[in-house]
Amino acid sequence: MNQALLSGIASKAYDKLLKATESKQPIAVTGLPDTMAAYIASKLCADTGRKVLLISGNDLKAAHDAEDGQQLLESGVACLPGGEIDLTRGASSHESAWRRLEALARAQEGDIRLLCTSMDAALQRMGSADRFREETIRLAPGDRIDLNDLIRRLTAMGYERVSMVEGKGQCALRGGIIDVYPPACSQSLRIEFFDDEVDSIREFDCISQRSLDSVEKCTLTPATEVLLPPVDAEKAARRMRDAIERQGGDLTPASSTLFSDLPPLPEDDADAPDFFDKNITPKIREKQQTAARKAELERRRTQLMADADMLAEGLPFKRIRAWLTVLTDDTYTVLDWFEPDIVVLSDPNLLRKRAEERRAGFAEDLEGAMSRDEAVKEQETLLMDWDTLLRHVQGYATVAVTEFLEGMAGVAVKDAADLGVQRVAGYSSQIRPLAEDCDGWLREGYRVAVLCGGVARGQRLAAALEEHDVAASFAEKIDKLPEECVQVLPGTLTHGFIWEEARLIVVSDTDVYGTGYRKAKKRQAAGEKIAAFTDLKPGDFVVHEEHGVGIYLGTAQMKNGGTRRDYLQIQYQGSDKLYVPIEALSRVQRYIGNPANPPKLNKLGGGDWQKQKAKVKEGLKKMAFDLVKLYARRSQETGFAFSADTPWQREFEDMFPYELTPDQEQSVKEITADMESPRNMDRLLCGDVGYGKTEVSLRAAFKALMDSKQVAILAPTTILAQQHYNTVLKRFKGFPVKVDVLSRFRTAKETKDVLRRVKEGEIDILVGTHRILGKDVQFKNLGLLIVDEEQRFGVQHKEIIKNMKHQVDVLTLSATPIPRTLHMSMVGIRDMSVLETPPEERLPVQTRVIDYNDGVIRDAILREVSRGGQVYFLYNSVQTIGAFYERLKQLVPEARIGVAHGQMREHGLEDVMMDFYGGSYDVLLCTTIIESGLDVPTANTLIVFDADRFGLSQLYQLRGRVGRSNRQAYAYFTIRPERSLSETAEKRLEAIREFTEFGAGFRIAMRDLEIRGAGNILGPEQHGHLATVGYDMYCKLMEETLQEARAEQEGLPPAKPHLETRVDIKVDAYLPDDYVHDDRQRMEMYKRIASLTTQADREDITDELLDRFGEVPPVVETLLDVAQVRVLANQLGVSLVTYKRGGFLVMKLNAEYMPDQAAFIPAMAMTDKRLMPSTTAPDVLLLVDPTLGEYAMLSEAVKVLGKLNENVEMMLKKQKKGEKHENT
Repeated sequence: MNQALLSGIASKAYDKLLKATESKQPIAVTGLPDTMAAYIASKLCADTGRKVLLISGNDLKAAHDAEDGQQLLESGVACLPGGEIDLTRGASSHESAWRRLEALARAQEGDIRLLCTSMDAALQRMGSADRFREETIRLAPGDRIDLNDLIRRLTAMGYERVSMVEGKGQCALRGGIIDVYPPACSQSLRIEFFDDEVDSIREFDCISQRSLDSVEKCTLTPATEVLLPPVDAEKAARRMRDAIERQGGDLTPASSTLFSDLPPLPEDDADAPDFFDKNITPKIREKQQTAARKAELERRRTQLMADADMLAEGLPFKRIRAWLTVLTDDTYTVLDWFEPDIVVLSDPNLLRKRAEERRAGFAEDLEGAMSRDEAVKEQETLLMDWDTLLRHVQGYATVAVTEFLEGMAGVAVKDAADLGVQRVAGYSSQIRPLAEDCDGWLREGYRVAVLCGGVARGQRLAAALEEHDVAASFAEKIDKLPEECVQVLPGTLTHGFIWEEARLIVVSDTDVYGTGYRKAKKRQAAGEKIAAFTDLKPGDFVVHEEHGVGIYLGTAQMKNGGTRRDYLQIQYQGSDKLYVPIEALSRVQRYIGNPANPPKLNKLGGGDWQKQKAKVKEGLKKMAFDLVKLYARRSQETGFAFSADTPWQREFEDMFPYELTPDQEQSVKEITADMESPRNMDRLLCGDVGYGKTEVSLRAAFKALMDSKQVAILAPTTILAQQHYNTVLKRFKGFPVKVDVLSRFRTAKETKDVLRRVKEGEIDILVGTHRILGKDVQFKNLGLLIVDEEQRFGVQHKEIIKNMKHQVDVLTLSATPIPRTLHMSMVGIRDMSVLETPPEERLPVQTRVIDYNDGVIRDAILREVSRGGQVYFLYNSVQTIGAFYERLKQLVPEARIGVAHGQMREHGLEDVMMDFYGGSYDVLLCTTIIESGLDVPTANTLIVFDADRFGLSQLYQLRGRVGRSNRQAYAYFTIRPERSLSETAEKRLEAIREFTEFGAGFRIAMRDLEIRGAGNILGPEQHGHLATVGYDMYCKLMEETLQEARAEQEGLPPAKPHLETRVDIKVDAYLPDDYVHDDRQRMEMYKRIASLTTQADREDITDELLDRFGEVPPVVETLLDVAQVRVLANQLGVSLVTYKRGGFLVMKLNAEYMPDQAAFIPAMAMTDKRLMPSTTAPDVLLLVDPTLGEYAMLSEAVKVLGKLNENVEMMLKKQKKGEKHENT
């Protein structure tokens, strides 16, 4: 959009407001809905050229205000969220912190005209903006700075030093290269030095680690808001230590007084046990509990003291923002950071109420944290009260936006301007009433703008208005609104308005369609993250193609015949070890299977592994042949060919408030093509929760309805059926579509009526459980069956679905993502659409990993319940869940708690879930059953007990249960502090902590999920096979088997097994430790080199090495030569390459894999005269040059074999051409 909506406005009331801001007179603006505050703030920005701070009720409203401001002003707009003041120790996600730092950094750079913030943020006391500016580092090529000094400064600025930068707030040093990801930047930066001079600055991708574009300069802003001058660091640390000491106290009673109040001992010995139970045991228990509590508090105090020690060394600790008022008396506010000219208060009454609620909530949180020795009293001043904020606002031009003058909440204004603006009525996608209103407004002399979201939707809307005889025009950008016609523009606002005095009407897409259009945020597809991931650590299980499952021990450099190479060490059963040369790395994969059941190690040299592989392949063979036959049979069958899309279809699609992701668009195209073809559709649509499967499937449903067909939507449980029913009703609102639901919650009478209406064609869409597969359910004209989570149905129901696939179009939905490799393997035998792009960005879930504590849990539950929300409490032990329910009832008596677990009767479980869904319970104490598909928008807090006992993928999927609405959601992963964790649990916990941020943890979780997805699609038997040999080996075997099945079906000879080529030349070829420092990155690069296939690959890898690690050393060039010679020789059918003294490169040929002799011999003759067949051995090819040693010969072989391959290809093409000519 552009600023046309802000210009050309004549209004006396607005002129009065403008004058008041120029003279800094506080003024009230009445007759204005609070959704208009962003419009007025944007107009003041545009008209005065001054900076405006807009304060709204909460973070979500501030974010919407910023979106509106961005649409109107196009640039210079930011949102500053309040974020969390983290009083509880533990790992927590930093998304809101990064958003705050980005906005603050832009404010310091003078890049912001309109800053939209929330009451939460406005109340917070902050660190010094001057210090933030002073510590900011600006660099450009040619600048001089010491590398080590730069890294030291970055860590003092709050950056975490890591081996590889994967997310914001991290930095890494490798040789003469520094990688850093400033919170205010959209991409991470790579700064390369020559000695102490900046040589170049490039953006790079955190996923691939490859450089993108060069930049002329960069600004490295701090990764924390609170920065103390070095001279004040020790003083601040001392203040913190003193506050901690004052807060603590001795909890242990003197042992001499413990038994001082005991009654006299009983005279009869028979009474002794009773006396002991009543008097002694409670005292001992009390002593034990007090000692345990003291130990726990002591541990917390020690942790806080460690934070103080970090501070004394000049390093900001993670929760420094929460300790600001303890460390210094000099605090600031958002007003000091942004220095606005005008402050706009959106609905002062609401703001005051929010300020009081926030202060009260913070006081409760602080009290709880203090009782656990995690906070101190001095932190109570972190939030100002409303009156203090108003005193800070005095002196700025203040504008209080309110509907009525009575709602000023103590804001002292000198004047008022009544703009008389009204909201536009909604149209629920009805074009006729919109056209009638537009026509009337134009006649009355209004300028009318209609916002439409996207460009295509806008063009259609303008045409629709023209069809209703209303003058309308669409433009992507204009300078001034016309008076003679309705101007349709792309873009969106929260709501439209009628400004009578200004003769201006703006109708937003929210008013037209009922929901606002939101452009999809660009985010990395999860699949790409996984593809780039090779995170192998010592202790991980690995699979060697020939020897089977072992344990990876790490890499070792070994000398062999005077040359050095790196080897992978793998431990097998007993004390057997295998040393795998790094060039054979492609034969080793990380074992990925079921994390709960680790695989059995194979014996080196034993026959078990080959038997296991053969068994898996046999199982695959049956599945592959069945699939290929089924696909061939289906391609012969004819079904109903649906018509092309209608204008109604486009109108239905226009009502979707989000721009489709590329994956969704592709899936819609594939499904549309399937439905329009005469063959029955049988397509699988895969994608994680929230990735947009429902929208894609409902577009297919609408298409079916347009051809007068009925649609059935089948869900595995009653509650999911109910959810689908509600979704369908909402999505089809405004269209003449009759929808009903069939489940056990319908009475006999209702069921009978539904059955009759379905049979007579009165119901267009029937949603239901397996009940709709019953023989008594007869459709008049069923055209499409949509099946949600087919793998969760029983055998009989699956058989019915299978039979239906031959009669109607079937679309199956799966909420578990599947591996990309599996998807590719199944192309041509299973129609599959995959959604890999993450969902639109909601407020990210605030994730914390903390020690379990009753106080924290009570606070978390009450905070959620007090805002009208619900809580999932995950307790994964059916045996003791009843006892824990009693404990939870005592802890939070105010909350209504329901219990759900997998061993309950099916109907009883569904009843509890439905009651929770309907709001009858505040807390659902449950096992992992909530993983599957339940969508409760009001449930926005998840608490997981014993989080260290769960797999990453489980935690990832569980966390997806919350944050499904526009409210801030919280996930608490708790660990019992007294438990001594196993090494595996410790590792997992470390990964969970990492997973709250970014990087490997998230990617493992996604990979883990995909494996489960593969199991869902392939069935339990195949899932067992997958667990036996690991995911990568399974995929490899599956690809081989499918090729064999296809070849047999088409009468082609079976494919030959892959030829292994070994290069055995005595040269030093490895990645030195001082070149690639980090083991994980070294393994990643070895994997990349092992997969090299072409000269272009070689150049790409060389560029990457140069980019990430600096100048490529000779031993690495040799490593690349070895890899390339192996590939080139393999293409010629060479199984072994060796070097013999005197300048002989000896290549042993395998006749079965050699190119056609008729092409090979002339190609060899025209390549290089030094290339010749051996006179003594017919299966040996020689490259002879007495002037070349091992290293030079390798480099020469790359060129010669590359040329030979090209010539062979050329001769084969000539041969084919000749054959074709002869045939014609």
